[in-house]
Parts: sequence; C-alpha cells; structure tokens
Amino acid sequence: MKIDRLIGILFYILNRDCVSATVLAEQFGVSRRTILRDIDTLTLAGIPIYSEIGSKGGYSINKGYKLNEKLMDYTNSEYMVLALKTLKDLYGDQKVTETYEKVKHIYKPSALEHPLEIDLSVMNENNLMSTLIPLLRQSITNQENVTFSYTNAQNESYLVTADILHVYYKWYAWYAFGYNHDKQAFRMYKLNRMRNLHLNPSKWLQHYDIKEELEKCEEAHNKNTISVTLEYHKEIETLFQEYFPTSRPIAEKQNTILCEVMMKANDFMLFSILLGFGNTVRVLSPPSFALHIQNHLEQSLNFYKNSDS
Repeated sequence: MKIDRLIGILFYILNRDCVSATVLAEQFGVSRRTILRDIDTLTLAGIPIYSEIGSKGGYSINKGYKLNEKLMDYTNSEYMVLALKTLKDLYGDQKVTETYEKVKHIYKPSALEHPLEIDLSVMNENNLMSTLIPLLRQSITNQENVTFSYTNAQNESYLVTADILHVYYKWYAWYAFGYNHDKQAFRMYKLNRMRNLHLNPSKWLQHYDIKEELEKCEEAHNKNTISVTLEYHKEIETLFQEYFPTSRPIAEKQNTILCEVMMKANDFMLFSILLGFGNTVRVLSPPSFALHIQNHLEQSLNFYKNSDS
C-alpha cells in the first residue's frame, strides 16, 4: 500500500544522512519516478525533506525533526530495539526490518547501544532457517498446507504433506508442528531435516485448536522423559551445571556429587554431552541407560581398534 511505503520512506531517510532516489527505489521495489512522486507527497504533508544535487546528492530530513518518543519509557525502548534487532539479524524478514527502521529513529541513540546483546546466529543453521521460516510462516498465515522431503533420526527419507500450525525454537533446534495428512496425526519436524519445501494452494484440512494440540504434544514429550541418576566429580561442578542447570542434587560424597537429571533416552545432544565428560561423570541409573552408555563406548573403542592405520 502507498501509505505503508510513504511511512517506510520517511523513516528510511530519517535514519540516514542522505539517500538517493535510486537507493530508495531499490529498497522499496518501485521505480525512481514513483519515489519522486512519493517525496512530493511527503513534502506537501509538511515533512521537511531537502534535496541535494551532485554525485553524493539525495534526500535528507532536518536532524531536528523528531516524531513522538513518549510512546514508552527509556527502558522499554531499549528492549524494544534489542528485540527487533535480534529478529532482524536472525532471519531478515522484510517487515521486521521495516519496523526496526521506524523504531530506531523514535528513540534516543543510546537506546541503540544496549549493554545486552543477543547473538542468535547459531539458530540460523547455515542460513537454512532464513529460507524455511518465512515460507512456513506464510503457509500458516494463509492456512495452506506444505510438502517437503524429510529425513528422520534413522536416516530414512520420505515425502510429507502437512498443515503446519506452529514454528518454534526449543531443545536446541527449530521445529515445525503440524498435522500430517498421510498419518492423520500431529507430528513435530526438525527444520534442519527438511528439504525441498513447497507451498501448496490447498487449504488446511480442518480448523485446529493450536494451543490445545501444542499442550498435548508437550505432555507426550514429557511422558518420554526418564529420570537419570548421575555421579560427577566436584572439580567439574561448574562445567556440569552449565550443561545440566536443572539437575537436582541428591547426595554429596567426599569427591563426588550425586544428582538427578530429567532427559529423553534418545536425546542425541545430552547423550553426546555425557560422553564428552568422559571419566568424570558416571550413570548410576536406570541400569538400561548405563548399559546403553557402556555399549556405545565399547563399540566406539572397537571401531578405532579395527580401523586401518
């Protein structure tokens, strides 16, 4: 819409010293002629836009021109800018970028220099997420199903057609929750295992109570959680707590601490972390999980013993 573009142009110029019509045309996906008309419209509306000629010329707005910054207090503005910048850096959504452009002008420059910084680049997973998330969000907004190739933890690949209802970051990874047409059941999919995602024009099969279905999914996940008793050396307590912050202490010995950790038996991440602690952490119970750890270590040792030098 033209009004959205006019507001976008206003804030884009406000946040820069000087912007050419060519840059504005590229930024907003219109012709230079359209930009010139928009500048005239803003000028007629009383916005003090100045034009400068020359190779470094363009449009600028008097630095004394400020919009109302009393929408929220200083602390509110700090966290607003921080949240928007984090989202903008995460997957580069155009609407988020436009909102950030608007908000960062309204508040004082000091709000842009927040002492807290959140780097979520690890969540981007080689830019795959920045491609998948906008497409999945579009399918949710339009209530249209999607088709994609999916590879599970057993390295089995198959085609999925699903109504994606929710996308979120949890358990160290991005997930999509939706209704699988073939299985006629709700399923959760890791985004980094998705390939060849396509949006379909077909609408969702039915209306879903998304909140209720997510709660059911969470309950099912918790049912698959087991209680694991670990014994670790006191000398690694700080490091252990870093990776298992929710562990519950049970008993303390002279050199070791016993604790309870809740985890999924097939949680590859936590399983790998336990192996990484080597001989400083030992699984006491359940016996089946301790045996699983032991068998894995023996198989790894045999693999290296039998490998060619």
